[in-house]
Amino acid sequence: MKPLKFSQFGIMSVGYQQYSLEYCFDSIADSGLKYVDFWGGATHYCAFDTPMDKRQTKVQHIRKMLDDRNLKMSVFTAEQLCLYPINVASSNPYVRKNSIDIVKNYIEDTKEFGANYFFAQMGYGMFDEDTDLARGRAIEALKETTEYAEKLGVRMVMEQLQMYESNICYDRETLKTLIEAVDSPYLTACIDCVAAAAAGETVEDYYQTFGNINHVHLADGTPTGHLVPGDGSNPLQDYIRTLEKNEFSGSITLEINNQIYFDDPDSATRKAIKWLLENPLIEDDR
Repeated sequence: MKPLKFSQFGIMSVGYQQYSLEYCFDSIADSGLKYVDFWGGATHYCAFDTPMDKRQTKVQHIRKMLDDRNLKMSVFTAEQLCLYPINVASSNPYVRKNSIDIVKNYIEDTKEFGANYFFAQMGYGMFDEDTDLARGRAIEALKETTEYAEKLGVRMVMEQLQMYESNICYDRETLKTLIEAVDSPYLTACIDCVAAAAAGETVEDYYQTFGNINHVHLADGTPTGHLVPGDGSNPLQDYIRTLEKNEFSGSITLEINNQIYFDDPDSATRKAIKWLLENPLIEDDR
């Protein structure tokens, strides 16, 4: 059994969305974490708040901000869920093409950021349309974007979501269907522990299904909520033991993504760090 190490953990910047990016990166750096899972949404950085002719300059600026704080981007998680007008599985040809083009730009950004992964999303279909048709559009889009990522040498991970986020991929079997259809080493599985709990699944189930997991989203919940570890009732210690049993050596994102923390994300981060450092299953290798 290989213990998880503190150095494997990072935090998603989504919790800081109502603060400046400078505040966000300073807080994460001060916490002792080395990884940032960079959430690509307004107002920090996304396709809708940065003009195309300013994009490269903005990306380079963000990369310098990270370097200056000795931080590394584990994943670029560009916002693509149903609250955004990005949907690679859309039945509207214009929306779908525009979405794929935006994702390709984000893949280019991932390379410039020096991130380990781009976080792929499968999009979603309308609940009153044929889900198989929407899933087919998602697979075509994922094949196209994965092929583009492969040309750039950018690896991608993709997780299962909750039904309200995507009716195309909401458990390990639907995630497996998509990844196997794309059939590329550049698109591999991530597990979202909260979404797994919501679906009645365990981390062990994902190892049984995929054989290997490349990235993990860890948070607490009841079972949902994406709460600070310790603020919910999900079996986080069981998740960690399973990762250790399988000698997981990848990166782990603390996905603290709940509005109850948005007014004071720094306190939420410090509380999560305290949980990590006091956890007997996690090795403090600072």
